[in-house]
Amino acid sequence: MSLPQRHRRRGVAVIAALGVTGLVAAPALAADVEDVEIVGQQFINEDCARNEYIVTGTYTGDTDDGGGFDDVKVNVWDDGILKDSRTFEVPVGSTVEVSSFLTFTGLFGTGAPGVGIVIEDIDAGGSTVSVLFSQDPFFPEDVDGFCEVGVERIGGADRIETAALLAQRFIAADSVVVATSTEFPDALSATPLADQVAGPLLLTRPGALPADTAAEMTRLSPTQVYVVGGTTAVSTDVVDEIEALVPGATVTRIGGDNRYETSAMLASMIVQDSSEEAFLASGENFPDALVLSALAARNNAPLLLTRGASLSGPTAAALATFDYDDLHAAGGTDVLADSTVAAAAAIGGATSTRYAGDDRYETAAEVLQEFEPEGDVYVATGEQFPDALTAVPVAGRTDAGIALSRPAMVPASVMTEIERLVQGSSSPQITVVGGETALSADVFAQLEAIFDTTSFTTEAPQTDSNLPAED
Repeated sequence: MSLPQRHRRRGVAVIAALGVTGLVAAPALAADVEDVEIVGQQFINEDCARNEYIVTGTYTGDTDDGGGFDDVKVNVWDDGILKDSRTFEVPVGSTVEVSSFLTFTGLFGTGAPGVGIVIEDIDAGGSTVSVLFSQDPFFPEDVDGFCEVGVERIGGADRIETAALLAQRFIAADSVVVATSTEFPDALSATPLADQVAGPLLLTRPGALPADTAAEMTRLSPTQVYVVGGTTAVSTDVVDEIEALVPGATVTRIGGDNRYETSAMLASMIVQDSSEEAFLASGENFPDALVLSALAARNNAPLLLTRGASLSGPTAAALATFDYDDLHAAGGTDVLADSTVAAAAAIGGATSTRYAGDDRYETAAEVLQEFEPEGDVYVATGEQFPDALTAVPVAGRTDAGIALSRPAMVPASVMTEIERLVQGSSSPQITVVGGETALSADVFAQLEAIFDTTSFTTEAPQTDSNLPAED
């Protein structure tokens, strides 16, 4: 049975090379790729297997497919079936390093060995111009690991452990973002950056690096660590601990005099793609902004914070440096005044879209409507900020949205969107983020009732090649 194909149009993130080098490269006709390296793991248990691949290459953009970008597509094939793909953009005339995440659930087929990895130069319509790289077979490493089709829970004893457990979903990451666990603005503003550099968002206490965070830092051994916030949010002692844990890494603090300056600094690091957008959220209240951060990350767009009654100075200055035709804001007029949204839109000469329901959950449902039904969705509590925000970089790898739930029950409007997002998938995945204090067993059961996971099958056709037969 064919698994869902996930398509993601990404901007450029500079990621270090990982893992096993690919063996076969074709001469480029439009875009060019060099130094292709692949990491792959298959997490196996008695129920199923979860395949994950990171394909990293150095790309040069040569042909303008729209907006000054050259389009590239990375695919994983198994026994002639396209399992997953990622589409991203490379600025024409630039050479950048890009890391693409590919995943599917189910043992790779019993026909051809391994899987096939293909990188294509594509045109503006998505048609193949040339094959830039092809490796078949590629063999992932088989490891024991969690795999479940249907509903799963990632939840620790507290927000810090939950963030660390989410980080474990990264089989490798060259960059890590660290923010305080006690206040929402820094973590909120940092989510698009974490997503774009393809690394987790880890949490720390202001004065000491927690053991769970330190363990993930050691496991990933990143070469770049971004510490978000000033010394009140994350002390110099914490930075010293990080530097001692990963002595070869470059540790960069991103922190202004207040949350709005920090937000502006983080936004300036986002590399926009051809969809020129900006996102605006309240720096005074977190609920409406939680799911907006996932949408900003997906769209490779800056997320800026402002005061509700008037546009903050650092925010206005940052917006003036971006090109955007569309401004997206979350929350009603009691959260962000019409004049504030209008002022932000006017700077870019943009139209504005406001997502605002009767409460945070209806607002979340409105934002979820912007996500395509790819088969995946993450569900987090709407009562606290950490679980939803630390889930964004993990969800972003498969273009999944973040749904908000009450602790004891998923609101009807949100449930409708969750059902839409997983409909038609042969291997749907709903990930509940947080322990049972955050989201109860009743929420888990409510989500399980959406579908019958026994319908999943790992049967595959018998073939000699993982790649599709040539016409």
